[in-house]
This record gives sequence, structure tokens and C-alpha cells, in this order.
Amino acid sequence: MSSLLRIRPTKIELIRLKRRRELAKKVHKILRERLTILVNEFLSRVRIAYRVRLEINSILRDVYRDSAYLVSLYGDGIFDYFENTVREESRVVIGFENIMGVKSYTAMVRKGVFTDPVIELTGFRENSIKLIQKLIELGRIERSIISLGEEIRRTKRRVNALEYIFIPKLETTIRYLSMKFEEREREEKARLKRVKSMLEKKKGVA
Repeated sequence: MSSLLRIRPTKIELIRLKRRRELAKKVHKILRERLTILVNEFLSRVRIAYRVRLEINSILRDVYRDSAYLVSLYGDGIFDYFENTVREESRVVIGFENIMGVKSYTAMVRKGVFTDPVIELTGFRENSIKLIQKLIELGRIERSIISLGEEIRRTKRRVNALEYIFIPKLETTIRYLSMKFEEREREEKARLKRVKSMLEKKKGVA
């Protein structure tokens, strides 16, 4: 891969290259700051996901305990009875959230209306609803973690492209053109000195 950009070797192009270099450096700085914020948000959500998983494990233990207790009292048919006590089912509403310009799925539970003639079903139902809510919350968080991870990867590629490819090419091309123009100026000065010397010699002979 060439380390120089293909441009016309003119002073106007040199000025344009210097402007592009300054703009590229500003964009690079903004992208690096964005990358830092995205990584911090990513790590924050990973910590939240870990905490929610611990809460889910705790609720699962309660649900298993309650279900074992219900089966021991009423037998397996209690869960068929449990389903028939629903007057209005809970609903999950799906939407989107915007995290630093990154779109991710989000969801929330709208609690339904239930009747629990058997008192032991109330605690089991509440824990089951908590479990569903926490699972949806975990899914939302993990989906946002995936979206943030993809955006971090894309942003990092852009930062690296600017830092290791585009800006170095600009700087190398600027140095090359600057040296070329300096060499031309030295040659021009040397040529003018020779012409001046020749003119003085001709005057002296005349």
C-alpha cells in the first residue's frame, strides 16, 4: 500500500492537504471520545446484566420452591388450574431505545388482572411475574450490550483507519510536497544567482 496520496503536486493541493489533516485530527479526537463513552456504557451495562442475573437466580429459587410446595399440596393439576385463573393476560410491549446514537430493542411488561382463589397461588404468581419481568429486563440489557459492542467495533475501526492509515498518509504526502517545493525554491534561488552573476560579468566586460 502506497504511503502517499495521489494528488497533483501543487501548492494549492498542499494547502488543501493541511486543511484535511486538521479536519481528520478533529474527527479522530471526536471518535476517540465517543469510543471511550461507548466502552464505559458497555461496561456499565455488563455490570447491570450481572446483577440482574443474580436477581433472576434468586427469584428462580423462590419459584421452584413455591411450585414444589404447590405440587405437594394439590398435585400436578394445580398448574392447569393456575392458567384458568387469568382474566387478563400480561403483555410485553416492544420498542427501541437510543444509546449514544445506537438503536437497541427495549421491552416492558404490562401486568394483567388475575384471580387467585387458592391463597398459595398468589405468591407463586407474583414470583413468576417478577421472573418474567427480570428475564425481559435481562434480554433488553443484553441486546443493548450486543448493539453497543457492534458500534464499538465499528468506531474502533474508524479510529484505527484515521490514526494508522489516513492521517499518516496525509502527513507523509505533506512532508513530501513541502520538501519538493523547498527543493524547487533552492534551485530557483541558485538559478537566479547564476543569472545575476552572468549579468554582472557582462556589465564588467562592457
